[in-house]
Amino acid sequence: METQVDPRLLQLIYGGINNALNSRGLFRELRGGEVQEVQFLGYRVHPHLEAVSFVVDTQRLPKTAPLSKLESSEVIHLISTNLNGRRVIATNSRGLAYTVGLYPSGPQARLPRRVDLDLESRPDGQYMVPIGEGRGGPVWRSLLETGHVLVGGTTGYGKSTWLSAMLVALLSAHGPDELKLAIIDPKTVEFAGYRGLPHLFGDVATDVEPALALTDALLAEVKRREELFRQVGARKLAEYNRRADELLPLVVVLVDEVTEIAMLAGGPRSRFYTNLIRLVSKARALGLVMVLATTNPKAEVINTLIRDNCLTRIAFRAMTADHSRIILDEGGAESLPAKIRGRLVARIAGGGPVVLQGYRVDDEVIAGMVSRWMAGSVQAAEQPPALGDVERELVRVAVEELGGYFVINRLAEMVGGATHHLINKTAGRLEMSGLLTPPQYDSDGRPLGRRVTPGLAAMAGVEMQGEGETHK
Repeated sequence: METQVDPRLLQLIYGGINNALNSRGLFRELRGGEVQEVQFLGYRVHPHLEAVSFVVDTQRLPKTAPLSKLESSEVIHLISTNLNGRRVIATNSRGLAYTVGLYPSGPQARLPRRVDLDLESRPDGQYMVPIGEGRGGPVWRSLLETGHVLVGGTTGYGKSTWLSAMLVALLSAHGPDELKLAIIDPKTVEFAGYRGLPHLFGDVATDVEPALALTDALLAEVKRREELFRQVGARKLAEYNRRADELLPLVVVLVDEVTEIAMLAGGPRSRFYTNLIRLVSKARALGLVMVLATTNPKAEVINTLIRDNCLTRIAFRAMTADHSRIILDEGGAESLPAKIRGRLVARIAGGGPVVLQGYRVDDEVIAGMVSRWMAGSVQAAEQPPALGDVERELVRVAVEELGGYFVINRLAEMVGGATHHLINKTAGRLEMSGLLTPPQYDSDGRPLGRRVTPGLAAMAGVEMQGEGETHK
């Protein structure tokens, strides 16, 4: 992505680099009085970094100018001094390049080096997540607008912290009736603290088989929602929830270290990877948002099918320009400052790249958020809700006529005075209390619905008839 830059500014920067190299004796005098200087293959402007890279011709270097000297801290400091304090980085990926800030006080100097997550800065809107702090202030976006999100970056530069800030922001504003989380965490440590949340779509998956089962269940949910959307003529989640009585939650599917889990599952030919592609391709409009994160982006895993469906890209410092291109479709992330954790380049909902400082969130904040939700869930289970007349009738019909399955659409048809909205809220409340099971699926992955527990049947004065039969 190129941008127009005053040629006189480019010439000034080029001259400053050349003068610095020559003043350090990094040239060679030839016979006849000629001088062999360090040559450059060209330049590339990075508009999102407000910087320009000049690429050194390393195949024709003077013998007095080895790479070790060209990328030394003394030379980098001298170039910066010659250019009135502009920030200078030397990168040696497929050839040496000097990346120089276009302006003496560029965006790197004006961005904070660390920003704690402030939930008070959240703007109005559903499912708002913090992207980062920009020069103009906090940047938040709704997951209803971002589409699927691809996050990449070298270990230790803030990827996991960014994901935690996203989850804390969502959990602080949305209950389990509005938000579900499906988490795949092959490292087993980053998101272990979220186990037990009432928001979980299923258990946190840490290995291939549980991850495969979770993606199977998510695809079954996609199929179920396709039919629900068809019934009301909706194409997006917000549109469906405006038209239908049964409100559906947003499902955030977080796959950490997606490259690792995909390769463990057997690579691009595996069933897990096929499930992943189907979810990325079909799930967004139905209210399932994928957040795919990796520290080791590989083109065969993060291929065009995935990248083209991830409208939002978040790149922390990358090891190489190739890694940056896999995440952002362009280089630049490899030039982010090595000493600033949390600095990122974001392309939000298909927009142009922008440099931000990611938010930091303490482990104590995460633990406190999870504990509050879990305590509320336990309290609800210890104090089961009393059943009203309509609720008792819902349970009776589910047990006696639907084989024990609490199927919202069927119950709305069969119980007078019970709307989809009422039944949906009742189901969520009873599930949180442990009186209804989570949604069940048959051996082919088809959804069966929640199942009435013996305790709920007893509360409604209904006798359970064994396991019952699958409803039609």
